[in-house]
Amino acid sequence: HNSTMTTGAADKTAGRVLLPSNIVPIRYDIKLTPDLEAFTFAGECKIKLSTAADLGPDHKEIIMHAKELCFASASYVRTDGDATTSSVDAEEIRVNTKATTVTFLFGTAIPANSTIYLTIKYTGFLNNQMAGFYRSSYTNIHGETKIMASTQFESLDARRAFPCWDEPARKAVFGVTLVVPRE
Repeated sequence: HNSTMTTGAADKTAGRVLLPSNIVPIRYDIKLTPDLEAFTFAGECKIKLSTAADLGPDHKEIIMHAKELCFASASYVRTDGDATTSSVDAEEIRVNTKATTVTFLFGTAIPANSTIYLTIKYTGFLNNQMAGFYRSSYTNIHGETKIMASTQFESLDARRAFPCWDEPARKAVFGVTLVVPRE
């Protein structure tokens, strides 16, 4: 009598779209500006990336996870010691809603074995699904209901707040800035 058993790790990756490993995030610097009246937010994500030595000479795309985000622009610069190259703008941005990915296509090949800095400008929605960057409410000491923004990034929800490599094995450093009204 033979029986098969699935492992927890296999269960966790079932149905997930795993991204290519030839571009690796090192650090994210994320700036979010929520609009608590319109239930939207503006985002700017600057990501330090390391490209693999075996990145092909015709490799012109960066694929990331993203869900329910609207993209305005993407560009990158390459750093080589103290020198920085001129900015390369994405010529096309393709969103795959089913796979919850975004692909940034550039007109020239992305340099292999390099450090590049990718900057992405986008907008999103403060949903009411308790996932990603979402809206919630509370009652203040005067009995008034107020709206606040919260985050929930567990298991596939970070991609609702910023484009990223939303996989547990892809560790990186994060810097986060929230732009909010004084009051």
